[in-house]
Amino acid sequence: MTKSERIKARLFDEDFMKKKEWWGEGETILADENIKKKPLIIRKALAIEHVAKHMPVAVRPDELIVGVPTMASVGFGRCFPTYALPQEEERAAKCGYTVKSVAGHHPANYEKLLRLGLRGVREEIKEARRNLERSSDLDEETDNLYESMRISLDAVGILAGRYVELLRKEAVKERNKERKIELMQMMEVCSRVPENPPETFQEALQSVWLLFAFFHSTMEFLPIGRSDQYLYPYYEADITAGRITRIQAEELVISWLAKFSERVQLKPEQWEMHLGDMDSQFNGRDMEQEDAATYDNDESYNYGTSANHWLINMILGGMDSEGADATNDLTYLILEGWKFLEAVTPTMSVRFHNNSPKKLYELCASILRNGAGEPVLYNDEPIIEGLVRMGIPLEDARNYSNDGCWETLIPGKTSFGFCMNQVLQMIEYQLQQGRSLVRSCLEKKGLPPLSFYRDYESFYEVFLDILEDNARSEIKNKIRFSKARSDIAPSPLLSAFMDDCVTRGREYSDGGAVYDIFTLMLCGFSGCVDSLAVIKKLVFEEQRTTLAELAGATKANFEGHEALHQLICNHVPKFGNDDPYCDEIARRLMADFTCIADKLRIEGTGKYMLGLGIATFEFYAKWGHDIGASADGRLAQEPIGSNVSPVIGMDKAGPTALIRSVTALDWLPYAIGGPLDMQVNPNEVNGSQGITRMTGLIRSYFDLGGLMLTITGVNTEMLENARKDPMRHKSLRVRLGGMSAYFISLSEEMQESIIRKTKRSF
Repeated sequence: MTKSERIKARLFDEDFMKKKEWWGEGETILADENIKKKPLIIRKALAIEHVAKHMPVAVRPDELIVGVPTMASVGFGRCFPTYALPQEEERAAKCGYTVKSVAGHHPANYEKLLRLGLRGVREEIKEARRNLERSSDLDEETDNLYESMRISLDAVGILAGRYVELLRKEAVKERNKERKIELMQMMEVCSRVPENPPETFQEALQSVWLLFAFFHSTMEFLPIGRSDQYLYPYYEADITAGRITRIQAEELVISWLAKFSERVQLKPEQWEMHLGDMDSQFNGRDMEQEDAATYDNDESYNYGTSANHWLINMILGGMDSEGADATNDLTYLILEGWKFLEAVTPTMSVRFHNNSPKKLYELCASILRNGAGEPVLYNDEPIIEGLVRMGIPLEDARNYSNDGCWETLIPGKTSFGFCMNQVLQMIEYQLQQGRSLVRSCLEKKGLPPLSFYRDYESFYEVFLDILEDNARSEIKNKIRFSKARSDIAPSPLLSAFMDDCVTRGREYSDGGAVYDIFTLMLCGFSGCVDSLAVIKKLVFEEQRTTLAELAGATKANFEGHEALHQLICNHVPKFGNDDPYCDEIARRLMADFTCIADKLRIEGTGKYMLGLGIATFEFYAKWGHDIGASADGRLAQEPIGSNVSPVIGMDKAGPTALIRSVTALDWLPYAIGGPLDMQVNPNEVNGSQGITRMTGLIRSYFDLGGLMLTITGVNTEMLENARKDPMRHKSLRVRLGGMSAYFISLSEEMQESIIRKTKRSF
């Protein structure tokens, strides 16, 4: 076996199967009374330093890049030394935050680390502090931020030093001459970086990874960004100078990529919960006025969906800042390495534009038709134009990256947040006079009786009022609690690598970042469109039922209303079938939500740049579970359609019709994103003709103006076989709307949902 083959075998046969040890819970820095008196942000930095000094370190067999982050997950939590006082935690909880309310989503400026090293960043901080001191603008809060940045940067150096010593010890013990040389070389690399700017490709990979692993060990779940862009100069220089061969570069890339996957666990019985009900909140809430039932973690039906997810998104290709094609040899090297490893992390994405190489289309098509569900495909032209319309300068817009799922943002410059506007839930409120069918309680007050609605327009206008009220409330919360998160869970280390935090002297989530983007997401889009179509057609146009009867049928989960249910399912057009009736409702809803956003911008959004998107991420089963039977015929607590995709089973007219429906919408105001999640039967895209068919599908979607596309190449037989014999299908991956997952690690309910979707594969 080659080194790369041994690394892959280790991942699937050892790392993925072994129960991970969680480190950090029960650790504290508050044993010293003097430390308790220090400002919270200094205590947070001292906790970061504590992690660097005491977190487990290890060198894995065959690897060429070192650094093992502490165990964590989006679904099951994170552990970190205690640094906040009880009264501080209590105050934060009233605003809907905890010490673990670190949002993730924000790719750091990794180029800054490569350009300056830790040493250069420290000098930048010193210079910024001197400038503010000279102008008498240095206040205590800013001074504390700079000190916390310094402590955090030194902590990264401490961790690197521990790996130098560990590698030295491992080299002394090693009996294999070739491996001993590798260990000594790795020791030398860690003695130079990340303290100094790298001089070789291996040093660049190691420098980025050690900082990245430390971010993830200190509760910062971050993407890795445009890695083929900021790493390429080091790769190119080494190849040109003859310092490494392409085969050696491949080994380095695979060793580096494997590091992102080492925390994956395939066995659900080994997962541990380390999150409370509010630990993932990051928009702020007045918890004294909130219903605690709103904040649920992974319930049994959704258990494990996010278990092997850390918001690690890598995006390749696309344009450079001048608008030229940025695809390079490293783009292909990374994609081929990721394909070889059959990884679910990093979540892989690729940007395309009018001048993207045919080779890139074909490589992505070949990966997608064999499963994976990734890479996620992005269309540069409409995304960049949409970001510019939002107010982002063209040069920055061309450099867009993504967050931990798929939302677009500007790497190294963006503090990002979003809220979900559950539009299918809002229609339930209208039909049930504000009551939730699942939770059996009044959740939306002041709605009119069903007799109020004279026609479809009156119903639709009230729906828009509910939507606007919800969006306005979310923005008010975001503004009101804009500083609450940084008061309890500041990010001094990340702020050191986010423009313009150092020069402004502000933590990134507290006005330090260049862009503060808050996005209003439509959730349950296709089910909402289909429900509006039923109400418009059956109730008001054809008068074949009444709102009262429809409300009663959904409350009864259509039991005793079978004829109406069949009429809804078979007579009314559904989104995703290139039907003008339904597509016009969808187009109008998006346009009206754009108008709502414009109105809210005029009213004022504080420091926040307002974006729009359509999303469920991986939670389409969870959010469907929160909603009763809906007017579109969906039964109670069944999954909703993922992202902008049709309701499961309702796209019956084929892929061309589906693409035409989605691209009939005006996507430019929705540049933050809204993926179409498609399934294709791998048996239908075999051979060279299959590649041609796949690339044609992708190009058609982009030529018609689609923003984002995910394609999963699995069929029902593959999934059923994996359910029967999971250990023989450990690498089978499926797309979940915001990430991919190993199919065998999902709950039975989620597996069944995936199989139902796959039965509609084209």
